[in-house]
Order: sequence, then structure tokens, then C-alpha cells
Amino acid sequence: MNIKRTTTFLLDKEKGKPDSKLRYRIKWNGNTVAFNIGYRVDNNKWVAEAQRCKVNTTHGKKKVPASTINAEINRFEELINDAFFFFEQTEHIPSTDEFRNEVNRRNGRIIEKEEKTIFDYYMQFITEQGKENSWSENTYKRHKTTMNHLKKFAPNLTFADLTHEGLSQLVDYLMNVEIDDEVGMKNRTAKKYINLTKWFLRWAADKGINKELAFMTFKEKLKTIPSKVIYLEWDELIRVYNSSFPDEPHLEVAKDVFCFQCFTSLRYSDVKNLKKADVFDGYITTTTIKTDEPLKIELNKYSKTILDKYKDIKGIYALPVPVNQRMNKYIKEVCAVCEVNEPVCITYYKGSERIDEIHPKHELIGTHCGRKTFICNALMLGIAPNIVMKWTGHRDYKSMKPYIDIADKVKQEAMTLFNR
Repeated sequence: MNIKRTTTFLLDKEKGKPDSKLRYRIKWNGNTVAFNIGYRVDNNKWVAEAQRCKVNTTHGKKKVPASTINAEINRFEELINDAFFFFEQTEHIPSTDEFRNEVNRRNGRIIEKEEKTIFDYYMQFITEQGKENSWSENTYKRHKTTMNHLKKFAPNLTFADLTHEGLSQLVDYLMNVEIDDEVGMKNRTAKKYINLTKWFLRWAADKGINKELAFMTFKEKLKTIPSKVIYLEWDELIRVYNSSFPDEPHLEVAKDVFCFQCFTSLRYSDVKNLKKADVFDGYITTTTIKTDEPLKIELNKYSKTILDKYKDIKGIYALPVPVNQRMNKYIKEVCAVCEVNEPVCITYYKGSERIDEIHPKHELIGTHCGRKTFICNALMLGIAPNIVMKWTGHRDYKSMKPYIDIADKVKQEAMTLFNR
């Protein structure tokens, strides 16, 4: 959520006086609030266009340096942006009183009289840690969803409630909650929310807010198995790459963008962010959105052909990437047309129940499979893992192990062909 606003530093001029009070006026959604910055500014030494004092000047009877006043202006700008960021993360448009109180609280001018709830602290955790660690949009979303589950689990929840017994009850709730007409989460999903809750509780404990430390030793007893790596084998990838959709341009674009992922290892967020200025003769450069990892990725004939196809599109971006939800839908359609129909068994647990589901592979293909397709095929083509890691940005072999295991298994199966 983004709250649109206009902000202006202005002088509150008084008749007959050479200087004025400096105020900061903020407008949003029909609301207006103004704050006194605490300094007087000489009228003839104020640059309205820059909303700053002229450099190397002094102001008011106390001869306050312009650098001091301008520094306070910068601090107030950051203070206001932080307050808006807080409300944006809570997806709430504040009233004038709510906004003024939040700014004053951050400015140390009022003491909170009401005791904060655990959910107030969770929101503080989200805003503080999100900003400090440059969280992705998905991380914000996961924590907000976790907080909402905690609210539904116990609207009056406190830190003291989250003992071993309380955490066990939370697990039971997650295993029986109704979501989209389906009862209960998969074990893997429930474990994800428990781990996100522990992340918050650890932060609160470090702050001295949470005195109940049962989360440190609590182990949820949920059986899980490793997720199956879904990727296109080489013949499937080439089949998709060579397909054509002249009468359905949205499928043609989605196919090209996905194949570009498969031939470069780029995540969806990185291919969407790839700019024409990042494309060079024979390679591309990027700093990954997820990990801030700077990468140089050489182009092969497939990825180069795709870039050349779209080199004349308008704007700064290298490819016309659809939004992720549509991309995933279109890729499934493309793969269905290309008969990527190999049956795939997906196994998971709900509580103690093991569930096996058979799907045609095209139903499981999405943007997340592009990077996996690149890695698996690169390894099976015999490219050394350490070289692949330079393209993908993986920092250790542990995260590469599932892909290496797949490549080894395929090589073993291929060798048995000699036994015929």
C-alpha cells in the first residue's frame, strides 16, 4: 500500500517581522496536518524552491546557522516518511490525530499511555526489521499473514501465552484452520508460520519485551519431506523455446521471458528489473533483488536471440515482463500446448496423513521453475557446480545440493543405457 501525499516546508509570516516560524505541512487523502520545526527563519534567506535556508546564512535573534536548520528539515522529512511507512505496512490510512500522534511519538514528544499489545509489537518488528534489512515484498507479506493467523488464533494473545503448551495449541490451530475452503495447512506451510513466529519472538526477547523463552526449545512435531524440484528437461525446454504463438502475443511474450530465465538463471524479480543498460556485448550484469548479489552472466545463443527480439521496445527495460500472476498463468498454458505432460507425483503431509497427488508437469510450471531449469540443465550438461554458482549467485554448495543430486541421478540412469 502506498499513501499518496504532498509535503511542504513553509514560512508562517507575521506582519512587520523579518523572520517567520518554519512549519512542515503534510496533506493526504483530504487530511492536513502541520508541525512546527522549532526554528525561525529570516524571510529573505529562505529558498522556497529548494525548501531550505540559503547556505552560509544565520537566522533569527539567536543567529542559528542555516546548516543546523537544514539538518532539522532533513530529520523531519525522514520522520514523516517513517510514519507513513508504518501506516502503509499496516494498510491503514490514518486520520489527522492518528498521524500527529504517531509523528509525536517518534519524535519523543508524547509518552504512550496505553500498554502495547503483542500485535503492536509485531507491527513494530515488521517496520523496524523490514527497513533495516531491506525486506522483499514477499517477506513483508509472509509476516503480515503470520500476524493475522496469530490474531485469529487468539485475539487477546500475550507473550506469556506462548509457552510450550501455547505453541502446541498454535500448531493445532494451523493444522485445522480453514483456508480457501480447505481444512488445515500442509505440514510444511504450518512449519513456515511457526518459524516466522519464532523470528518475531526472538526479536522481542532481544529487545527485553518478551520474557517467555519457550520458543527457543520448542520443536513442532510435523513430518515433512523435501520439496520436489520441478524443472524442464532439455528436450522440453527446447520444445517450449521453439514454440510460436502469433495469434496470442501475451503467450509469446510470457514464453520468451520464461525461456530467458531458463537460459540465464535469473529470478522473476531480476528479469523484470533487467534494464537495457544492463545488456552488453555477450553478457548481462545485474544486482539481484533478493540478495543484493552483483552478477555477470554470459549470454548464450538462446538468451541473446530473445534479447535481440525485444531490443526495440519502448522504455528502459530489456524485456516486456508481465506481472507475476499472469506470467504463471500464461506459462502453464504455453507448457500445456507444448505437451509438457509428464506425470509428476507431489507428496506432502497434513498432520500424520501422507498425501500423494499426480499432476501433469505443465500444471506445476511457474516463474520459479526458470532458475531451477537453468541449474539442472547446466549441471547435466557437465558444467562444474562452482561455475554454475557464479552465474546463479549461490554462496555455498548446501543450497546447490538438491540440484547436484538430480544431475547425479540422471547421469546414473543414463549410464544404464549401456547395459542394454
